[in-house]
Amino acid sequence: MKKLSLSKKQLMKFTLIGIFAVFVDLIFYYTFLNVLPKDSSLIIKNEEISKALSFLCGMTFSYFLNKFWTWKKKDRSKRRVAKFALIYGISLLVNVTVNSVLIFLLHNYKYLIDLPNKYLIAFLGATCVSALINFAGQKFWVFKAEKN
Repeated sequence: MKKLSLSKKQLMKFTLIGIFAVFVDLIFYYTFLNVLPKDSSLIIKNEEISKALSFLCGMTFSYFLNKFWTWKKKDRSKRRVAKFALIYGISLLVNVTVNSVLIFLLHNYKYLIDLPNKYLIAFLGATCVSALINFAGQKFWVFKAEKN
């Protein structure tokens, strides 16, 4: 039987952790949507605040599991945490933006108005885009293998 390459193993672990992180994100997203006030005088809408907070919950979960299991790092590098936070900060902005754009499109375009589960569709679309950013950023920058 052919052994899996290190990159394939990392991708499989990252994907598995990512699936669990998505569930963490999703659970908190719907929780915040239902707990936070719907009508706010703030410029930022309930959906955006909920998505940002839930994303941060998933991010924290993902950091610790990926650090130890996927990338096998045991050090306490503050630089690595800062890099991870930067990648996830970029990913967060992209995630919230994609989520908001999809919610707008799903509610305002006549061919999409009748689709059920608009928030779930927007959530999944935003998650796919940010997952690509996160994997590339972690593999090639945050947890990049040291050269001997």
